[in-house]
Formats: sequence, C-alpha cells, structure tokens
Amino acid sequence: MIEAAVSSAAGGACAGSAALLYYSEKLPGLKKITNKLHTDRAQAVLIATASAAVVATPAGSWWNETVNAIDEWAVSLVGEWTGLLITGVPALFVAAVFINDLVTRKVEHRTRILGAVLPILASTIPGPIGDGIQSALAWVVTNVSMLVAGAFGLA
Repeated sequence: MIEAAVSSAAGGACAGSAALLYYSEKLPGLKKITNKLHTDRAQAVLIATASAAVVATPAGSWWNETVNAIDEWAVSLVGEWTGLLITGVPALFVAAVFINDLVTRKVEHRTRILGAVLPILASTIPGPIGDGIQSALAWVVTNVSMLVAGAFGLA
C-alpha cells in the first residue's frame, strides 16, 4: 500500500526544483557546474519525491485504492503467482533500471519518467522484496522532502 510520506507542498517544491535544474543544465554557462553537481541524478530523485507527494492528494488516494483493488482481483482470479507476474515483475524491472541509471550516471529522459512512476509501482511489489524497496524508497523521499521543504521554509 502506498503511504503518504511527503506533503503536497514539499512535492510541489521538489517538482519545481527538478524543473529548474533541468532547464539550468541547458544553459551554456551553467552546463559545467551542473555536470559537476550531478544535477541529473538530483532531478530524478526530486521527480520521484514529487511523485510520492501525489499520494497525499485525493487523486493519489483514488489511485492507491484502484491499484490495490486490481491487484486483489488479479490474485483472486488467476492465483498468487500470476498476480505477481502482472504487478510485481514490471515494478521490479522499473526499480532495477532506475537504480542502475542512477548508479551508472546514465540519467536520460526515461530515468526521469521511471522516477515519476516508481513510487506508485513500488507498492505493487509483493512480499519482503517489495517491503524492502518501499522502505528504502520511503526513507529517500522523506529525507529529500525534508531537505527541500526546509530550503523553501515549508517545514
């Protein structure tokens, strides 16, 4: 189940910060500085944090209920293993590609998109692996949101 770990205000500040970093690395005078500061990685993490903030909204609550209902329906209809294939395997793939892109510093547009869907898909990974990924993700987005909220005076 998705938990609201980030406030909507902090999520908005994270989304705005990610957009600012994205456009600042396009400026010729700042390109060297943004490259040294690894702003591409920061953008991906800020986008993931902003996406996690969607959970604090009514739309996020609706999405959470819908995903859980579909998952329960799939498990009851076709069995536990098929439910795992339908929901868990794509989410594990997204998590693996996102982490690999951050570690290898091969951050592209797809990494930013994966960062946006990762907090939502992570809730569909069943079992202890899913719990571990959700816990790690919650820790990261909570700390990032506290830092950004503090920087903008939202804390």
